[in-house]
Amino acid sequence: MTDGAPGTIEARLQELTEAVERLERRVGALEGHAPASRGAAARAGAGPAGRGPAGEAAALAGALPLAGRSFLVLAGAFVLRAVTDAGRLPPWLGVALGLALALALLALADRAGRGAAAGGPARASAVAHGLTAALVGFPLVFEAATRFRLLDPGAAALTLAALAGPALAVSARRRLPALAWIAALGALATALALAAASGRFAPATLVLVAVGTATLWMGYVLDWYGPRWPVAVAADLAALALAARAARGTEDAGAALLVLGILLAAYLGSVAVRTLILQRAVVPFEVFQAAAALAVGLGGAALLDARTEGGAAGFGVAALLLASGAYGVAFAFADRRDAARANFRFYAGVALLLALCGSGLLLSGAARAIAWAALGLGAALLARRLRRATLAVHAALAAAAAALAGGLVTGAAVALAGPAEPPGAAALAVLALVLATAWRCAGAVGRATRAERAPQLVLVGVAAAGLCGAAVGLAAPALAGSPAGLSAARTAALVAGVLALAALGRRPEWLEASWLTYPVLGLAALQLLVDAVPHGRPATLVPAFALFGLALLAVPRLRRRRVAPPAPATVR
Repeated sequence: MTDGAPGTIEARLQELTEAVERLERRVGALEGHAPASRGAAARAGAGPAGRGPAGEAAALAGALPLAGRSFLVLAGAFVLRAVTDAGRLPPWLGVALGLALALALLALADRAGRGAAAGGPARASAVAHGLTAALVGFPLVFEAATRFRLLDPGAAALTLAALAGPALAVSARRRLPALAWIAALGALATALALAAASGRFAPATLVLVAVGTATLWMGYVLDWYGPRWPVAVAADLAALALAARAARGTEDAGAALLVLGILLAAYLGSVAVRTLILQRAVVPFEVFQAAAALAVGLGGAALLDARTEGGAAGFGVAALLLASGAYGVAFAFADRRDAARANFRFYAGVALLLALCGSGLLLSGAARAIAWAALGLGAALLARRLRRATLAVHAALAAAAAALAGGLVTGAAVALAGPAEPPGAAALAVLALVLATAWRCAGAVGRATRAERAPQLVLVGVAAAGLCGAAVGLAAPALAGSPAGLSAARTAALVAGVLALAALGRRPEWLEASWLTYPVLGLAALQLLVDAVPHGRPATLVPAFALFGLALLAVPRLRRRRVAPPAPATVR
């Protein structure tokens, strides 16, 4: 029989297997029959806390056999790899045997972990088996997909999940947090490597979402908070990259939308189960990941809006439905204990983001701005009725978004610094809704601190900018042929705004208006110097300087007679 004959290969493999088994039995005998006197001496030298030179020596003596056993298993795996590379085994058989070895090592980790609750050698042995399984299995999945071309991206993702899932299950079953870290980080690194090598991010992102959800629930049930952070961040970034690639046409847009939906459902659904069914308060990780999932999921859907037929619109409808549910859930927590008030703020914030993004996916242009302004007015009405500071913040955010989308802020900037144009009907409608929102929020809740007054300050600022821009824009057609007259109109609009803000700020509920008087007065002075004087004529400069002088005289008097505001109690 020749040297390469099948019988010779099988005989050599059999001899190698028997040698490995003999070495394992020898290592096991050394572990199980250490002299009692040596263990007693080690414990005596370690001291009461198990520290000291003797204790460190004992720990090292226990770790070395575990490392030796792991290296023997890795040697066997490399032998299998060498035989496969040499063509003695078909690649599919070599990969299958390697994966079987990894799963067998996980089974050994589960068996060794039966005594892991008491710590000691059993726990270390279980973790060593799990680490060896990860070192064998995860690189093998990557090579099966890239080097041997045995698995397409979808099959590679399934194989990776079939390896990471049992590893996480063993870690949870035997209470081995170190194995959970090994499995989570191994799956994370392999998934990202598979995505980069194959150019398809959807399957790998699904694996990351699955592993991230598993580690999230490990944090809920077992109080293992660490592994969920890196996997969640990796899942968010992979989903964002998937959406960007799909928007460029290098990934399937439908698959990308599906993955984004699964990301949202997995994380938001888990948070909902914990807070609603288990009646727990939200934690910082849930706030972070909910915001990240919403930003990635809904932002990715917006990116894909142009490349999908109804997909992004479906996301918008789902987001609006979820927003309604989230607001309902928020008010279910409204009047409960302090721990539940954190849930109110969380669900109300999620509802606002869903409502803004959902309507933004369904609408565009003026319709979107009007919808956001109407949402702000609705939040203001609820804030006044329910005395909720959180809803006042929502009203300010929605109104600011509407002002930006409707062109109120940019229109005011253009009207005060460039060629002014009359505002359209949609811009006027948005302005009216913003004014109504500011009016209903004034005095709606107690505002004892500057931070609590920030929402009303935003509303007053947006409304004032919109009114000044609209006034100049409406006067622009009559002054189209007169740059000097248009400059004087800008000065008049700014001075009128300063006086209106100062007068309005005398009322306690409109204190924020008085804060804007000097900034707007400074803006009027700047406009007078760089616009009115260079372009003006005596006929226009006289009223402009007179109006500005009137403002300089009136503003200090109006602010000096302001009434100090009360600070009523507010429910948050």
